[in-house]
Amino acid sequence: MTLLMSRATVSSSMSMTFSRQLKRFAPTLLIHRTARNFSVKMATESPTRSLIHTLNLPSQLDQPVSVVAAPGLSDTQFKNAIESSLFKQWLKNIQTETGLLANGSMSLTQVLIQGVDMFGKRVGFLKFKADIIDKETGQKVPGIVFARGPAVAVLIILESEGENYVVLTEQVRVPVGRLVLELPAGMLDDDNGDFAGTAVREVEEETGIHLNAQDMIDLTALLDPSTGCRVFPSPRECE
Repeated sequence: MTLLMSRATVSSSMSMTFSRQLKRFAPTLLIHRTARNFSVKMATESPTRSLIHTLNLPSQLDQPVSVVAAPGLSDTQFKNAIESSLFKQWLKNIQTETGLLANGSMSLTQVLIQGVDMFGKRVGFLKFKADIIDKETGQKVPGIVFARGPAVAVLIILESEGENYVVLTEQVRVPVGRLVLELPAGMLDDDNGDFAGTAVREVEEETGIHLNAQDMIDLTALLDPSTGCRVFPSPRECE
């Protein structure tokens, strides 16, 4: 994830109604409930054939990797998963100089593709489990992966009469089961997307504030080069 920052100055006349105005920036959620009667017909599931793809990684040519589809995953979903930029980028990451397979102390034996969410014609979210073995202990290391690709978050600092304010949005977040205050953020359309342009678009969509791309400051560019100048918000499971 890339973190961008923008600064703005609020006049004294604006500061008096600043709190009320910020409320207008938060998205409004309208919920319409419709009662529906439905019935479920139980059916006996028929066995399906296994979908398997074999990978030969340059870092472990003597040990092919089996990529397997979880039950219920269709041929199309499986193909989209293994051909997606999300999966290919993950394979590239584990084979870099600092990757898990770099020094030969670990090996990848199998990948179980568990879920694929499409955003139009491209894979938006990809969930899989990687069996990576520590050769010294023979034990598996945690390998549940939720791949979603590059994203951007924007830190907006408003200055008013010597005080600094940060703009947050209130979002409905089902995974945590509640409303969450967070920085305006969004996903890039592809791996080579425009970070500043995406940031400007997301801020305007979520808050109504229009920013200029040339005024954005890339905070992740200030990180040590060894980090790749990127932030992993939850590296135990997200990529």
